[in-house]
Formats: sequence, C-alpha cells, structure tokens
Amino acid sequence: MPTDRQIRLGLWLSLLASADANRRYYGLPTTWVPHTVGNTIGLALPEVVAALDRLLATLAPDSATLQGLRATAREVTTAPPGWAVTMAPVTLAYVVSHPQFNIYKGELGELRLLGFGLDALPHSATAFSLTHLVYQSIAALAKHMPSQAALGPLARRLNRHPVLVAGLVLAGLTAFYEVGEYRIHQAELEATGGDVRRINMVWDVNDTAHDIVSNLVGWLLATWFHQQAPELVPSPESSALSPQSSTLSA
Repeated sequence: MPTDRQIRLGLWLSLLASADANRRYYGLPTTWVPHTVGNTIGLALPEVVAALDRLLATLAPDSATLQGLRATAREVTTAPPGWAVTMAPVTLAYVVSHPQFNIYKGELGELRLLGFGLDALPHSATAFSLTHLVYQSIAALAKHMPSQAALGPLARRLNRHPVLVAGLVLAGLTAFYEVGEYRIHQAELEATGGDVRRINMVWDVNDTAHDIVSNLVGWLLATWFHQQAPELVPSPESSALSPQSSTLSA
C-alpha cells in the first residue's frame, strides 16, 4: 500500500502534467503558475512543518506559545488518514482542468444538473476537506496550547465556537478565491484580445453563485460529520494545560 508521501508525490506529478498541458495549450501563465506553486507548497507542508519544527526547537525551546503551535502543526499534518487525503481534493480540482478532460469549459463544462456543472464536485470536496481541516486545527490547538501561553485564551475561545470559525474561514477563502478567479479571467481576456476560447480561467456571476452554493454544501457535510464525532474536538475544560508544560514561558 502506498505511503502518504508516495500518494502526495503522485498528486504532485499529476499536478505538473496538467500545469504543463495548460501552459502549452493556452500559453498563459496566469492560471497554471499560481495553482502549481500553491499546490506544491500545500503538498509539501508536512516536510515544511517538520523542518520548521526542528528549527524552532533549537531557536526557542522554552516558548510555550511556539511549543503549542508546533505540536498543533505536527498533529494536523501527520494525523490519520494522512495529509494526502486533505490535499487530494484541492490538487485534483486543478488536475481536472487538463485540456483533454477539462470539466470547467468545453463539452464537459457545459454539462448541467439543476444548474450545477461538474465543477460542483471538486468545489464541494475541497470545501469539505478545508472545513474538516479547520475543525481538526481548532481541536489540536485547544489540546496543545498551554493556558498561560500568549495564544491560550484565543485557543479556548476558538474551541468554543468551531462551527462559526469554520464558516468564517471558508467564507473568507471563498471570497479570496473568487476575486482571484475574476482578476485572472480579466487579465487573460486582456491578453487574448477578449477571445474566450483562448483563456484558461472562465468566470461569470452565475458560475460564482453556484461555486458558493457548492462550497456551502461541503461546509454543511463537514459540519455534520464533525457533530457526529464531538470527541474529536476537546472541550475547553478538557484542554487544560498539561503539568509538564506549566514551566514553559510564553
């Protein structure tokens, strides 16, 4: 059975294949460059976290705040079923923009069911994955952040309202992504003289509305699963400071 790192490597190679295909087909860097860079960093995050963890352990071994953040990052990026599962929807959402099987435009992009296209699937899956990641991060932060640390009160406050926090985070990411799509769309139209057939990024108001609804579905599903497993999120009372961390400084 492939390891988490091997799966992430496979996702990265698929990412590069789609990025190169889009580069050759459209000749525009505005879409494939940011998606490639962002997904590459995301897929490599466990290794990045491990390297930073070793560095911070050397530079500030007695900081309660940094110890809490380091432990949170380690848990989030290494906990089962693995970081590849978290990143797969995000990376595959770009992989399926390959010119040979692009679900965002062309024949596949025209398919509709109740007004939704095939792109509703990666949007919902990505929103589900990111929402689950927020819940996981809130739980880990509440568990690992010492109460006397600078971020202790914030960790407990976030842990009291995980659903609201997850909703706000997803809303912010959705707004950021949609604005980015719009700006890339406009830049590509300008670069191609307004020829929609030659642009990689397709954007319109109706599509944005459906994207938002798809993201909402992903958030609702992740929230439902979160509510079915409340033990995954420690209560403020159960996330008290462990005895050995009481000697650390903030």
